[in-house]
Amino acid sequence: MKNSRQLSIGVILVLSSLTFVTPCLSAQEPQTEQPPPEQRAEQVITVTATRRPFDLEEISAHATVVGADQLRQRPALGLDEALRWTPQFSLLRRSPGRASHPTAQGLNLRGVSPSGTSRALVLLDGLPLTDAFGGWVYWNRTPSLLIERVEIVLGGASGAFGNQALAGTLQIVSRTPPARRSIQIHGQGGSQMTFRGGFALTAGDSKRGLILAADAFDTRGYIAVSQHDRGPVDEEVTAAHQTAMLRTRLAPGLLALVEAFHEERDNGTPETYNSTRALGFSLSQSGGTAMNGHRLAGFARRQEFRSRFSSVIAARSRELPVLDQEVPSWETGITANGWRQYSNGVVLGAGLDWRRVGGVSYEDVLLAGFSRDPGGTQNIGGLFVSTQARFGNSWHLDASLRGDGWHNNPREPSTDSRSRSTVSSRAGVVFSPAPDWRLRAAAYRSFRAPTLNELYRAFRVGNVSTRANDTLTEERLTGAEIGGDWSSSRATAEPRFKLGITGYWNRLRDAVANVTVGATTRLVLRQRRNLGAATVRGVEINASLQHGGFAANLVTSFIDTRIDGDPVVSGQPLVSLVGNRLPQVPEYRLRGSLAWTDDRWGAMVGWHFTGDQFEDDRNRLLLASGNALDAAFDWHLSDQLTLGLRAQNLLNARLEVRRTSILLVGPPRSLSVTFNLRPSHDMAAKTDR
Repeated sequence: MKNSRQLSIGVILVLSSLTFVTPCLSAQEPQTEQPPPEQRAEQVITVTATRRPFDLEEISAHATVVGADQLRQRPALGLDEALRWTPQFSLLRRSPGRASHPTAQGLNLRGVSPSGTSRALVLLDGLPLTDAFGGWVYWNRTPSLLIERVEIVLGGASGAFGNQALAGTLQIVSRTPPARRSIQIHGQGGSQMTFRGGFALTAGDSKRGLILAADAFDTRGYIAVSQHDRGPVDEEVTAAHQTAMLRTRLAPGLLALVEAFHEERDNGTPETYNSTRALGFSLSQSGGTAMNGHRLAGFARRQEFRSRFSSVIAARSRELPVLDQEVPSWETGITANGWRQYSNGVVLGAGLDWRRVGGVSYEDVLLAGFSRDPGGTQNIGGLFVSTQARFGNSWHLDASLRGDGWHNNPREPSTDSRSRSTVSSRAGVVFSPAPDWRLRAAAYRSFRAPTLNELYRAFRVGNVSTRANDTLTEERLTGAEIGGDWSSSRATAEPRFKLGITGYWNRLRDAVANVTVGATTRLVLRQRRNLGAATVRGVEINASLQHGGFAANLVTSFIDTRIDGDPVVSGQPLVSLVGNRLPQVPEYRLRGSLAWTDDRWGAMVGWHFTGDQFEDDRNRLLLASGNALDAAFDWHLSDQLTLGLRAQNLLNARLEVRRTSILLVGPPRSLSVTFNLRPSHDMAAKTDR
């Protein structure tokens, strides 16, 4: 980690020195005035996380769009922390990605997440960003200055996307290479020896262009074990990463992306650490409009994940390494879809996609003195059709139907190959009885196939050992939602007051969970198993007020989860879990925020509340409710330079994030300073997107 930390700091210093080069660049690029955003009479928000472009007002699901400026303004040290301001969004555990093992960073939408694997599909420009082998997400993989917006669409989306879109989709939309030269630099430094920096360079003309963006991050971190349980073996949870992406426009509509990523972590004791290295390439071609268009894309990635686990004696004075893992994995895939509008106002779409994933978990079981190498390949793909129809200005209907098949081929000859297939669907309606009102309803059926990680890779965290299970079957979700939005002035660009409410019901069958199969005072043994069934239902409320530069927002999510059926082994149920809540899902999340912006400065404060939740499937290990106060202040020295202050967990509240034989807590108070430099030749701030 020391070499990585020195490299990260060096990269940040190099990026900062680029500010002296910007006058030369600006002298080469003439400026052109663009109409300022406030001259627009209205703003139409387009969402593409639905497989084709949709106006936000026409989507029958609860959808949220977070722009790049909003992400930068929020007090956060990573994308996942910025998105936590949306209460429906969470990872498996409460701690941010910088303070947790990658395998616990799966996306959890609406509480549909019994383990660290994502139950929602994460996309980068329409291509899967979830880890090929394990289904978790590296939230720091996309450089922040490459991001244009993030789209979150809630509710089962397998009808359009297939596998992994069990509870919805989250799409990161990157910036399109502009027809100009520019440079932008940002930096952040503060508590816990935390440094973060990045840059974005752009160049091009009307036909060709490129964006090169990179980020570097390093933090000394904090000791996650609670003060009461802490021992001599405990040390800081540290993290460092470097990432770069080059996006090029080779011709109108033809885009290529090259990506590189490296991450290292120390996980709280001298013997526990992990690292990841990844390379990727994708090529896409698209054309047309929201009514008539097409998109073709292909991608390939290769990754190597390493991790070491240990066992700590009860006094936490000494630890023994128990498991070394090296997991190389790879994936390739293609996707194609098109849509066309007919004279009667009906839009028909169709498409296909295919993804091949392979990986091996080379494991040295150190205490027992033997090695193993489970793994395999998985092929999964499907076909879908969709339709949308408008009836006047009041009714919008949409529907999709999809068939998928997949084949698992294990490395071990003693384990049989398996093939399965399923059908997914979705239907929704939007009704606008008046300009200020929008009512919507949807029903859906979605699925998720188990990952190679769940099928073949075991792991250990402290005194909890979790086994793989090569007999797992797919998870299936049947659900429905109904909601409505009222805006006091929907026809204008900035509604003064808006209120939205959504109720939903989801029935999750065969959920893959880490089920306790045995426990002693020294070791808890779990295995990945299919639960019989679980019900997830909830209510989401969003109220916002905006007047000039002042904005207030209150968002809350109430979730009730219940296990309805037990996992069964050899025809016999294990210890009954019926009536228990799903692990790691709080009963409520609440976020309130106030913000003020003008030409010279901006400030915002947000208070986050999280209800209690259980660590385990048996509901014996309770994690108490918690809260955090975050704040940010920005000073716009000029159109090109902004300085800022950021505070996370300002009151230094304790948030419980994991409980086994010991308690782990979230990050303490963090203070930092930021800067964002956008030289005058960069017209990005003046161009309305």
